[in-house]
Amino acid sequence: MDEQAAESRPDVRPDSRLESWPAQVVTAALTGVATTYMPVQRWSRPTRWALHGGMGALAAGTVGLFLRTPGTLVDREKRDAPPFTLGPAARAGIAVGVGAAVAAVSRGGQSADAWAEGALTRRGVRRPRLWMGVAAAGASLATSAIDRRQAARRTASSTS
Repeated sequence: MDEQAAESRPDVRPDSRLESWPAQVVTAALTGVATTYMPVQRWSRPTRWALHGGMGALAAGTVGLFLRTPGTLVDREKRDAPPFTLGPAARAGIAVGVGAAVAAVSRGGQSADAWAEGALTRRGVRRPRLWMGVAAAGASLATSAIDRRQAARRTASSTS
């Protein structure tokens, strides 16, 4: 009886509201504003390390939690399959590896940001951060449009 009650409940995933156009436009606008007004390379060294390390720690914790509870974030139709389990050392190794990779990518993104701002400044572009923010917002909207188009194609192909 409990299985029927669980299956009759509506699927309210938090990402469904985030897939609407208004939410994606707000996300693009916030991306542009953050890019324009938050040049990380101008922050103090300890603050930058805290940012990159914090992102890595958050990623490692999330992966560790996900690996600790396999099967809880799986689609309903796939829950009957036995979960793939790992030992504690393997879970910790994967979590630390993902955290280190995220911290490294975060640091690389900061370097790319500094390079792009410097390149625009050397070319004589006035207010390079503003143009970088406009480009970041545009890239965010373009990514959202591509995701929507691919989702529509998957839906169309699955119904036909």
